[in-house]
Amino acid sequence: MAKTNPPQLVEFVEPKTKTKVLLIGTMHYNPTSIKQVEDTIDDLAQSGRLGSVVVESCEVRWNTTMEILNTPRGQFLKPVLTSEMKAASDKAVAYNRPVVLGDQLINVTGTSLSAALKSTVVDLASPLNGGWKRFYNDVKQAAELALPTGPGYLTPRSFFDPKLLIAAPVSFAKYPLSFLARNPVSTAAVLAVLFGLSRLDTGSAFADATFQEQALSVVESLVFATLEFALLGRVMVQVLLAERNVVLAKNILSECEIYSKSRENNEDGVWSSLLNMFTTSSFFNTEQGLDRILQTSRDTFYIPSRSVYSESIERDNTKKKESEDKVVVAVLGMAHCNGIQKLLREQLV
Repeated sequence: MAKTNPPQLVEFVEPKTKTKVLLIGTMHYNPTSIKQVEDTIDDLAQSGRLGSVVVESCEVRWNTTMEILNTPRGQFLKPVLTSEMKAASDKAVAYNRPVVLGDQLINVTGTSLSAALKSTVVDLASPLNGGWKRFYNDVKQAAELALPTGPGYLTPRSFFDPKLLIAAPVSFAKYPLSFLARNPVSTAAVLAVLFGLSRLDTGSAFADATFQEQALSVVESLVFATLEFALLGRVMVQVLLAERNVVLAKNILSECEIYSKSRENNEDGVWSSLLNMFTTSSFFNTEQGLDRILQTSRDTFYIPSRSVYSESIERDNTKKKESEDKVVVAVLGMAHCNGIQKLLREQLV
């Protein structure tokens, strides 16, 4: 009986480069997702098909986590900070495969968030000047790119898989704890505000109010909820999904182009020659090798310049091609998978 892929896996051929791409949709910090990532990478590596591994993280976030893990406090926090992205990196490095930090830099995302919030407030406050129409068009366009549906895309079954849901409480606990570990002061302040708001007791005041006061309170709550939905909706769809999807898709496509050139030159692969320069076990030790380099160098070996790719191709023209084409693996939050698949399959990046 043929093996059935888990519902969180999406495999397709990138049409421009004819390179196979495998998107692994995850629930962040979920033990089931972590195991699924490790098992999938193991299977591809053992069959000789593992190419590059792109993870949904950026240099800033990754280095912050690595710096913490290399401290005494980090050893205590390691169970909290260990995610499916770190698991993917460890596995890929163990198999001497390149790891790419494919996400948009967190400071760029922060700037975009501020701009989106500001433009949303301006648009909602100016319905007669086309603000509402502009807001609707922006969100609609972003949603069409970031949240496609149909054959080949992840379905609700992917998100509500019982195996994921059983382990979901671990995700809900580790996600805020990971933020607290990396940014204790700012995260604690936000959590304190949220806790304070949750303790506000308005139930008795509402019960004692007149009918008119109750009606006004309901209207105010609905207006506030609408504004909150509008603000968060634009931020979530336009910035946290659509904008970052483009960056992630471009980085996945770049890896596909490398393996496409490898096939054209009938060689083992650009990355093989690059990685052959670093074959000692200490270099690829996940605790001392790659992680250390990520902390100390901006020009890390897993993202060399385009000239390095070209030079590697020239040197390796006579290498024998492997029996199986490489698969570019991307480890992503499930919310990103459909949008990134659309961008790549429809050649929108």
